[in-house]
Amino acid sequence: MSSATSESRDTRVVVLSQFITAFSWTYVYIFLPFYIQQISPYEREGTLMWTGWILGITGIASTVFAPIWGGMAAKVSPKRLYETGMLVQAGFMVLMGFTRSLPVLLLIRLLIGCVGGLSTIALIIMSASSTREKITGNVGLFQAALTSGQIAGPIAGAFSAELIGYRGTFLVGGALMLVAFAHVHLRLSRVSRFRPELPRPAHSRRGLAAGWLLCFAASIQIAFMPSVLPEILAGLRIAQTEAVRTAGLIVFAYGVTSVLGSYYLSRLAILQGRHRTLLWVTVGASGLQLLLGVAGSVTTFGLVRMLQVGLIAAVIPIVFAEVATSAHGRVIGFMNTSRFASYAAGPLIATATFAHASPLHLYLGLSVFTLLVLMLYLRASAVVATPAPAP
Repeated sequence: MSSATSESRDTRVVVLSQFITAFSWTYVYIFLPFYIQQISPYEREGTLMWTGWILGITGIASTVFAPIWGGMAAKVSPKRLYETGMLVQAGFMVLMGFTRSLPVLLLIRLLIGCVGGLSTIALIIMSASSTREKITGNVGLFQAALTSGQIAGPIAGAFSAELIGYRGTFLVGGALMLVAFAHVHLRLSRVSRFRPELPRPAHSRRGLAAGWLLCFAASIQIAFMPSVLPEILAGLRIAQTEAVRTAGLIVFAYGVTSVLGSYYLSRLAILQGRHRTLLWVTVGASGLQLLLGVAGSVTTFGLVRMLQVGLIAAVIPIVFAEVATSAHGRVIGFMNTSRFASYAAGPLIATATFAHASPLHLYLGLSVFTLLVLMLYLRASAVVATPAPAP
């Protein structure tokens, strides 16, 4: 088999496996707050705090352990690491359906985070098996598959939870992870240990920190919502019997606008300038987030949320593109931890605020924080220009 054919096949294998992985986790994630409510022995405030920690602990662990897994790819076959992570996560997903203890559920979610970073390993495999000419297109395809799985999973999981129950949906999610494992095991070529020669970093620490914070703030605006959707929908007078399905539809809808916004607005930034685009999309998204607090119906809330996420989602690829123009793998990996950190902080911040204050306080706080970080980023030099070599 030619190297070009092998590269094309390996790309398809990684892309499909990431779609299945993203789908399976969002498939069960959408109803997890409702599942916690069902098994919780605590009052509202206590349940909200447990919900925040259970949803957020995986992101905390992934932030710490994902770079470690990435470093292990230099010592162990990335394919073997990828397969191991899928198997372990499939087992933990099944176990979540058989526990009715919040501390045990917290522990399982923690352990899932410790073997997290599958997307990091997948990117390493993609880098190792792609030529320099095709790496950009392959990574773009990878991101599209990942986002598509995150969009399709919630709506399928919401309806699945209603049809076959929480435990049955956990079992289906675990089975899907096993399908992804089998696909990788049988179809992916052997991948050698990843030891690329990395160029010297071309970014100032201040610029990288500001870029990381802006991606973190933008990601939190997207990540916090599922953890408090039960509370939001109750405030909008949605019956409990319809809440899970409605939550799935909302997450699906703003997931679609997230893909559209990140794709088209990031390309618009090439024409009108990255910083100018960042300014108006961030200000617009922060303003729309405040409108969420005064939405009087679930339809209005959903439409505002769709527009808001469509704008804020563009921040992440624009910042990543500016960093990636002159960064080595470790820098890009560091920037990627902003996403994991937001998965941890978003639910914790949201549930803690809802337990002690109104939703408007949360929306206002996130908007102000994002705008302050934007000002810091625009003032800092995110990329230190590298002089072009003399002709």
